[in-house]
Amino acid sequence: MGDMNSVKPKSIRIEVTENGVLTANVRIPYFVVKMGLKFGQMANNSKKKGDAENELERLKDIDMDAIFEALDSGEMTLPCVLVEVDEPDKNEHVKITLE
Repeated sequence: MGDMNSVKPKSIRIEVTENGVLTANVRIPYFVVKMGLKFGQMANNSKKKGDAENELERLKDIDMDAIFEALDSGEMTLPCVLVEVDEPDKNEHVKITLE
């Protein structure tokens, strides 16, 4: 095992680019995101969803335990892109990164 410490993410960064310009750059503490994902799973029964909500819904399918195992083994390192979405017709790009 060695003296390798467990790698824990500290935050999630959300970057939104519109027409080639970074319009949003938000960093959220990881523990807040973890609580939000649980809330999001409970509220998932909403019928009307826009494109952004549908894309963010992909986050609930991410196996965080598998990510932590990969981080601990060194197979994956931080920062790690969780979701990256391009909407060429709207000239928008969204990237969500675990840091």
